[in-house]
Amino acid sequence: MHTFRKGLLAVAAVFPLVCAPMAAASTTPSVSDAEAAQEQCRSGGPHTGFFGTNINMRRTPGGMVIGEANSGDCAYWYEATSGPEVPCWYGPEDVWHLVKNKRTNVVGYVSACYIATP
Repeated sequence: MHTFRKGLLAVAAVFPLVCAPMAAASTTPSVSDAEAAQEQCRSGGPHTGFFGTNINMRRTPGGMVIGEANSGDCAYWYEATSGPEVPCWYGPEDVWHLVKNKRTNVVGYVSACYIATP
């Protein structure tokens, strides 16, 4: 019985070491996952991206906040319009873009300060 218990303890000590790399590997996104995300951003019309973090998406230009975007999010672009002036790093900006954040599915206006022109 003593030998059996020692063997069982040895297996119990090694098991987490053997299984941990498998668990870590399964949660790491693969290159094909990244390629699929990029392809989703390119498909279906004019797309662009956001510049910055915690970017407010608004119901109307300068209006109520209805969502948020971040760098790396993909945006489907609908139109550009004028609105309230926003102080940007390059000077005042009054152009607003109506976009859909494809990560959150929120459709709203974002100042041109925070979005690449498609």
